[in-house]
Amino acid sequence: VSDLVREPRNYEAVLQAIANNRHTVTEIASHTGIPTSSLAPYLTRLREMKLIERRVAATVRPSERQISKRGRYHLLDSYLRFYFRFIEPNLELIELGRTDMLWERIGEQFRAFIGMTAFEELCRQWILARARAGQLPFSPEMVGSHWDKDVQIDVVAVNWREKAILLGECKWGVDVVRRPVVRELVEKAPLVVPGSDWQVHYAFFARGGFTDAARSEGEVVKARFVDLATLDADLRRA
Repeated sequence: VSDLVREPRNYEAVLQAIANNRHTVTEIASHTGIPTSSLAPYLTRLREMKLIERRVAATVRPSERQISKRGRYHLLDSYLRFYFRFIEPNLELIELGRTDMLWERIGEQFRAFIGMTAFEELCRQWILARARAGQLPFSPEMVGSHWDKDVQIDVVAVNWREKAILLGECKWGVDVVRRPVVRELVEKAPLVVPGSDWQVHYAFFARGGFTDAARSEGEVVKARFVDLATLDADLRRA
């Protein structure tokens, strides 16, 4: 960053704030000390450099997306995600030559790191790949996630014209997914679906697979179940 912009300290502070889960303009301003009225040029330039992206919940109507105040900023560059999560907080260990301790800390946190970043994004990519192959019950106009003060959904695909929506849950843990996970997502649907006349579809993604009870529960709503091997194979073909 320092080679590409003026005031690199401010840009790096913004990146660090976002890496530390400060995703809104207010949160970033509070973390960096940069006034909210002065943040826009930094955020715009970092977006142009493809280092960050602005996300709006997939359930926000297309006509409202550009002006929505619910936008959140996320690191787009995978290297920066890794750097700010594992390297920047442990620079003293590296200077002391304690790479053994650094690798130990990375090992303790890496599974959670993948779950919160790469896995959910791969699941959304799977939805897009299935859509391009004509293997979804509708063609999404938007694929992303949903969040508000009441509920968060990992994967959401929406077609506003057809009034169709897909809700997806991602589980990166090593344990198999059980029936309550399926029930919980179905129970969240009324809080997310834009209207009672919408078609609602479900998908579940899990590293550890699913119990027979979970699959039986999902069959009631014709849910799709995608384990890690299937996800990998489908994305490789795509």
